[in-house]
Amino acid sequence: MSNLFTLHYLPCIAWFQHYVRLPDCTLEKFDHYNKQTYRNRCKILGANGELDLIIPVKKNGAKQLYASIAIENDFDWRSQHWQSIQSAYGKSAYFEFYADYFIRIYKDNTFESLYEFNLTVLKLILKCLKLEQPLQFSSAYISETTEMIDFRFNFNPKNKSRENELITPIQYWQVFEEKFGRIQNLSILDLLFNLGPDSLSLLKK
Repeated sequence: MSNLFTLHYLPCIAWFQHYVRLPDCTLEKFDHYNKQTYRNRCKILGANGELDLIIPVKKNGAKQLYASIAIENDFDWRSQHWQSIQSAYGKSAYFEFYADYFIRIYKDNTFESLYEFNLTVLKLILKCLKLEQPLQFSSAYISETTEMIDFRFNFNPKNKSRENELITPIQYWQVFEEKFGRIQNLSILDLLFNLGPDSLSLLKK
């Protein structure tokens, strides 16, 4: 049985918990783009609490395929995102270990497609996790999912109760844990920068 996922921007930990545990995962490539989803946003933990990083996109008002959505590059959102990430995780145990890989992507202003940018980031994260799992993509929109486990609509910032049902709480040290307590289901960056090479084994538990 295959498992169907939507490609997110720096996906949350719950997304990865299911992705790394399940065989035969497929990324949907032909769905429509919806606003206020994790397709163009993620959540990190900074000195002032939880922070949303949002990629600005160009919309024409009509329904558009996710793969056709263009990034709005009229202002330097990449520098803003990287500065926020650096401020949040600069003191984490493994930030310097991975930072050079990520900064190359955030300095690259040639990305125009949101899907391609997110895919590039996902490939880097899988490399950092040392997860040897080939990426698979849908060849057309999948509407019939009787033979698949469909995760496309399960991770949504507007439905936190559903996310809480999907995540397996995990214990690891966070930079601002003494200030805010342990926050579950942030972007995978939170786990990777704080736990480093042990991230994958914890995701699989």
